Amino acid sequence: MNRFLLQAAAACLALALSLPAQAAVVLLYHHVSERTPAATSVTPAQFAEHLQKLADEGFQVVRLDELVERVRAGEPAQSRLAAITFDDAYRSILENALPLLKQQGWPATVFVATEAVGQGGNIMSADDLRALEREGWLLTNHGHQHLHMVRRQPDESERAWLARLREDITQAEELLAQWLEKAPPKFFAYPYGEHDAKVRELLRELGYIGFAQRSGAVGAPVDWQNVPRIPVNRHYAGWDSLGDKVRALPMPVQQVSPASGITTDKRPALTLVLPADWAQRNVNCFAGGAAGIVREVHSDGVQLRVTPGRDLTPGRTLVNCTASAGQGRFYWYSWLWMHRGESWYSE
Repeated sequence: MNRFLLQAAAACLALALSLPAQAAVVLLYHHVSERTPAATSVTPAQFAEHLQKLADEGFQVVRLDELVERVRAGEPAQSRLAAITFDDAYRSILENALPLLKQQGWPATVFVATEAVGQGGNIMSADDLRALEREGWLLTNHGHQHLHMVRRQPDESERAWLARLREDITQAEELLAQWLEKAPPKFFAYPYGEHDAKVRELLRELGYIGFAQRSGAVGAPVDWQNVPRIPVNRHYAGWDSLGDKVRALPMPVQQVSPASGITTDKRPALTLVLPADWAQRNVNCFAGGAAGIVREVHSDGVQLRVTPGRDLTPGRTLVNCTASAGQGRFYWYSWLWMHRGESWYSE
């Protein structure tokens, strides 16, 4: 009997150790329309399919503030928790996404770039935003002018640059408070997903959580000024690939260098440090194709040096690194390179 109990206890311990850590995911959409650019859109049919797949796979879809609160409180392992967010306050969100979400009984969050609100075209008005709030949605900050936050103006000092960003964030916050008659939550989505260490520090000083545009899951150890959100568009809307991202777990990256993704190198190196017990795990990375990985195993951790398999072009390139977590799920870590080329960024 004692031998049986020991074997049972060992089996239970092995099972517990094999269970992936807690995680939640945040999905990022822009347009829900057949008439808008594919790179920033999904069709209503694709969006409806995503909602149905989330329901079929047992996800709890909650508002972003609830997801953050539950992750911080220690959501149990194996939870399937998701939040749906939209950037820029396009009218197709109100016209096409809202009815589909109402069918499921799910709320969502809109990060509002306030300068364009009420200016006509395909952007919502303040009345539209209030209508979404009455539906139980969350409206929060995407900046006023939708700036490339890492770009400085010609001859602009660091102090002037950060003051300009602070003013843009504060102006959006004040307008949202005026329209909604209450202060919005301190959530900020980086326009274009662009940020660096200085921008993150500014958000930290202002008391904001910062949301990026990169795949990955949200676990308790997350950097709350660099929270991953899974970008979804018509090119990557198939559930075969999107489902893997949605079921993802946070890769336990302990250190990352460099601190900023801004680069002039055509093949910059990204260094990740993982726990020592990852020495035997197979990690694959992609950056516009398979990336090169140089692995060094040390007593205190595993260092991966990841370089793109081909030259970066000016603009933004995501590096995605994955490893199997078992049970049909993957550990996932994503990094954004912002390549300046000759003129993409100012010093």
